[in-house]
Amino acid sequence: MVKRSVLLVVAVVVVVLSVSLVLVYLNADYSNKTKHETPRWVVITDSKNDVISVETSDPEPWRALGALYKTQTQLWIGGTVEDYDNYWGFRFDPDTIVVAEVTVEGAQSTIRAISEDLDYWKNTWQKQVYVLATVIEVHSGLDSLDF
Repeated sequence: MVKRSVLLVVAVVVVVLSVSLVLVYLNADYSNKTKHETPRWVVITDSKNDVISVETSDPEPWRALGALYKTQTQLWIGGTVEDYDNYWGFRFDPDTIVVAEVTVEGAQSTIRAISEDLDYWKNTWQKQVYVLATVIEVHSGLDSLDF
């Protein structure tokens, strides 16, 4: 009976540790995908459920991103692609963020596809690329959510 109880305790500990390690890994992966530099940023998810952070200091796209968050509507979000030290290897330049209903079809992609062919996207369509996305998180630092 004691041996059985010890085995059960060991099994529970192994399961708890395994789940904890998986959760830590998943959180680290998410954090690297949503790496950012400013206190005001959003997380978008594209049609393939990949996520990336988008930062802008321009009030116009910030308001548009806020409206997308409130309505959970999908629109084209993008800008100039630049190298960046995150999971994807790129980000949209914060000074070039665009939220649009219509874009040039050849400039439309997904987060993963941009990452997998980064040189192409940095040198095509005047470096502009857009993903059909929904805003799933808003972070505005110490400011209020001033959309």
